[in-house]
Amino acid sequence: MFKLILSHAFSRIILFLFFAIFFMGSLLSGYLSGFAGLGNSYDLKRILVIVFVVVAMVLLSCRKSVPITILSPYTCWVVCVIFILGFISALNSKHPFWSLLELANFLLLFCLFYIVGVLIADIGKTVVLQYFFWFALFFSVCISVKFFLLLLFHAFDANRPDVHSLVAGFMNVRFFNQLQVIMMPLLCLSFYIEQLNKYKQAAMLAFSVLWLILLQSEARGALLAMVVAAFVVYSFLPVDLRKAFIRPIMKAVALGTLLWLVLIIIIPLFIFDSQIWQLRTNSSGRIDMWIYILQTIPECVWLGYGPMSFAWAEARPLPNAHPHNALLQFLYEFGVFSFILLASWSVMKLRTILKRLTLLGAKPNEYLAVKLQSSIDTNIDTNMDVTDIVLVFAICAVWIYAMFDGVIVMPLSQALLVALLALNCRQYQLRVIALPWKVGLVAIVIICGALLIASLSDAGLNQQLYPRLWLTGIIN
Repeated sequence: MFKLILSHAFSRIILFLFFAIFFMGSLLSGYLSGFAGLGNSYDLKRILVIVFVVVAMVLLSCRKSVPITILSPYTCWVVCVIFILGFISALNSKHPFWSLLELANFLLLFCLFYIVGVLIADIGKTVVLQYFFWFALFFSVCISVKFFLLLLFHAFDANRPDVHSLVAGFMNVRFFNQLQVIMMPLLCLSFYIEQLNKYKQAAMLAFSVLWLILLQSEARGALLAMVVAAFVVYSFLPVDLRKAFIRPIMKAVALGTLLWLVLIIIIPLFIFDSQIWQLRTNSSGRIDMWIYILQTIPECVWLGYGPMSFAWAEARPLPNAHPHNALLQFLYEFGVFSFILLASWSVMKLRTILKRLTLLGAKPNEYLAVKLQSSIDTNIDTNMDVTDIVLVFAICAVWIYAMFDGVIVMPLSQALLVALLALNCRQYQLRVIALPWKVGLVAIVIICGALLIASLSDAGLNQQLYPRLWLTGIIN
């Protein structure tokens, strides 16, 4: 019993530390960046995630046994093959050092996936989801207060705000938009967990303000991702669950749109004599980068140009260090084999989790039929609850947004995405890890973390501020 209480306390501490890095890397970044001797908050975010993973892995190694997340054989096979192909591609790339650093960062994120899995196994998925709800709500409230204060200060000073000036703590508002597409669905947990029901109104008010921020920041990809994801989830839900899912979201969206019309469109016309918002109709160079990838990939079609290679791609139409599309990034950097594996795995997993939604509220005889089928189809999971609606909503939204923005290369969005994937897993097995394996794994994690942080001041980094691994993401 004492060991159980100790493991629960340990997991809660680690979980709070995980949430703390988001506050330290955003709302408190202005103070911590100077304290850490860094010139920007983006690099601080990266360092915080790296340090958290290393510290958590060291602490986990002190436990005699840990619950290990059990992945499907297909997922294990896909991950291993992509890492092997990525390693071969890295050795043949123009800058093997930076390619291997990208793989080292992915390895740390894979460790983060297992860390979150241990926390879920220790204290339970429902409890962890409640913590994630409180994190999303408190973080949203803090950002909202800053947003309204900055809007008020701009009005008093007659200083026209732009899309980036009303969200503080992020080098670029798009970094916050990436977190929004995950946090906004998490606010919907208040409708599916009984202990959170009394916070429905507060959660939906926060949802409205986040929707306002999406509109004000002209986050077209994020808006599209939220709308399409909500429609997809609504389409797959049983009829009796559809109204309860979509009605509060539509009310929150309506309120957020009304606030946007009043605060961003109408009132600024009297203060600044012209509107401060405009509809952008171009692709901001995204299509040009995607066409560039399709034109240049035939030269290295099988293994790609190497992990992180878009950061030094020659003659690309824009100086961006990533192409703002997760799948095309893998196509260019890892080659067609990894692209096919990742794309097929993504589609299959999305199909599986959406299929789970259709079984929510199923009758006992329907569950029996599914259980019989699951003995043949290992992708069908009959251990479901209504919180899966929220997880599927978030996963669909972030997957769609990753097709338009650098969700998979930014530090905080990487961490939150990995946590979301871990929350979607539900099979664990308690295992005793031998001491040599512990020492070896911890040594690898520490070395990877040290190399990543040491590379911050590497001479190979161009000082142009186009983020990838670090804010100075272009490789000379």
